Amino acid sequence: LSFVERFFHLALENKKGTTEEAKLVKDLDKLEMILQAQEYEEDGDNGKSLDGFFDSTRGKWRTEMGRQWAEEIEARRKVGTKEDK
Repeated sequence: LSFVERFFHLALENKKGTTEEAKLVKDLDKLEMILQAQEYEEDGDNGKSLDGFFDSTRGKWRTEMGRQWAEEIEARRKVGTKEDK
């Protein structure tokens, strides 16, 4: 297969989300989003609730690894907000 054909097949595989690799990529994208939200919260300059970012990912993890990492991020988030008060 040419590079373009391989790229097309990989992009299609990712879009369908049927392989374990594609599922992990989708989870990593969500993890990056909630990590960024957590950083904004820790920065303290935001002033708005970012719960929506976390709410939008709950129950939508495609891999066990993604679910576990998300739980760890949320656990650290809760600890951080308790310490600040």
